[in-house]
Amino acid sequence: MKQFRAMNKLKKLALKVIAENMSEEEIRGLKAMFTNMDTDNSGTITYEELKAGLQRLGSKLSEAEVKQLMEAADVDGNGTIDCIEFITATMHRHKLERDDHLYKAFQYFDKDSSG
Repeated sequence: MKQFRAMNKLKKLALKVIAENMSEEEIRGLKAMFTNMDTDNSGTITYEELKAGLQRLGSKLSEAEVKQLMEAADVDGNGTIDCIEFITATMHRHKLERDDHLYKAFQYFDKDSSG
């Protein structure tokens, strides 16, 4: 998540497109982690849920660092993290760099198919 925090908006959007197109098998573990953190079953993670979830996982992040992660992962700026935002922020780089995922993201942005 720390790497995700430092990315620019275009890269975050590209990662979101990739996350939306990943197979259920590829994201099963991340969805389980999201569900574990979403303690009120609202479909979103609040700052408090993120903080508590990270603590349960043994994280030693400071309050300021958790706030930074929250702000970075909350791509739409609504104050919560939905499942796609969570998956986008937590996916492993090796999954991102697969050619088929990169091609799907490229196609999303290449609206006029000009390459």
